[in-house]
Amino acid sequence: MTERPTFDELFAGCARSAVHLEMRDVYTPDDSAYLAWRNGVRIDPVNHFRDWYDLIVATVARGVEVRRARIVSEPITDFIRHEYEVTPVLNIPAGEKVRWLPRARRDPTVG
Repeated sequence: MTERPTFDELFAGCARSAVHLEMRDVYTPDDSAYLAWRNGVRIDPVNHFRDWYDLIVATVARGVEVRRARIVSEPITDFIRHEYEVTPVLNIPAGEKVRWLPRARRDPTVG
């Protein structure tokens, strides 16, 4: 049986681009960063997600374009609100290009 590659291995194999499509309104609802945020405690997302941050920084430094698209329902959930606050201090500085699309505005004929 072949083992699945890790994220590090997958990103190491990227030559030009990596795309991440998010379509859920909640991811990892038990994540300690989200739970802290929900309780009014603000933590440093870069330190909390250091492995991810460093992986993206290294990937972008190799010339790989890393893009993330988030399709979200409206009104947005607390989890999406949390992501919206974290994105400018985590994803964007790491080098990701992040776009948001309200679910109602997606093209229903695609995919």
